Amino acid sequence: MTLTEELFEFARSRGADSVGVVSAEAYEAIVPNLQKPSTTAKGMKSLICFVKHMLTGSFATRDVSVQSLNSHVCMDGVERISMELAEWLEKKGYLGLPVPPEAADMSLQRSPAGTLDFKWVAEESGVGTVGLELNLLTPDYGPRVYIGVVMTDAELETTPKLEQHLCPGMKCGRCAVICPTQAIPLRARRDAHITEYRNLDKRACASGAERIGIKPLLLNLRKLIFTTPPPDPQRVLEHVYWKEFWQSINSKLGAFAACFECFYVCPPGAKDFRKIIRIPYRRMDIPPGKVGRRHFDDMVEMVYRGVPEERKSEYERDQDFGDVLQAGHNP
Repeated sequence: MTLTEELFEFARSRGADSVGVVSAEAYEAIVPNLQKPSTTAKGMKSLICFVKHMLTGSFATRDVSVQSLNSHVCMDGVERISMELAEWLEKKGYLGLPVPPEAADMSLQRSPAGTLDFKWVAEESGVGTVGLELNLLTPDYGPRVYIGVVMTDAELETTPKLEQHLCPGMKCGRCAVICPTQAIPLRARRDAHITEYRNLDKRACASGAERIGIKPLLLNLRKLIFTTPPPDPQRVLEHVYWKEFWQSINSKLGAFAACFECFYVCPPGAKDFRKIIRIPYRRMDIPPGKVGRRHFDDMVEMVYRGVPEERKSEYERDQDFGDVLQAGHNP
């Protein structure tokens, strides 16, 4: 058994669903920005990429907070596996370096970004392909996974990229028509390949995915400070928002990973999507036969639907103090 085969066997035994390897040098050569292997560490030979899926049962609840917590528990599992893989490599005499999956470097680009963009490492290592909404899609669990990357100076055997893209783009478009902040492309050339138009408005996505993150906090503070007449200070201080904010700091609950609309409706996932779509209210997130398209000359455009009516208020991230602001100074 080769070193790579031993590594893959160990990774799966520790909870990784699938594993791949891409050469650090080859990956460095195709990255157009500073999210290169050498930004994290020089002298590394291989990037080991793996995914771990979210519990399918978490999508059986309508409670976004419970789903969000499941995301963070899954991410904790990714970090544990990353550390175990690095330790395994170091016992073999090699260097092992887990790349942080959540930490952002504020100096790499205008918006915060990790030192490696995991989804592209995953695509290059054959773990999955990147979809319309720039989520990694995997054969077994679609986008409902979290990604880990470990760098090493061991020269491992590389794994080939998947031959076919898992996302059919505008031929499906389910993620685009439901996205609450319209962050996913709705329009493309009819003959274009998914790789030509897959994209994401990251700012818009973040406004939906961060229930109690930095952006919603700033939006709410701005309203509290500049509203006339000013709100009653006592009501502001006693508001439940601050308890929720403390909980998000303490447990990450709602801080991010608080929007799963594209996860609910994405069909790839041989091991989980049929189970999800059997749940009555999941099946009705987009009722059967209700994905519409318009055709204009050589263009195709998805008909936007948005989230079901009962969930729309979930994404009004600057309305948390609405009751206090409406009351003003009135007790």
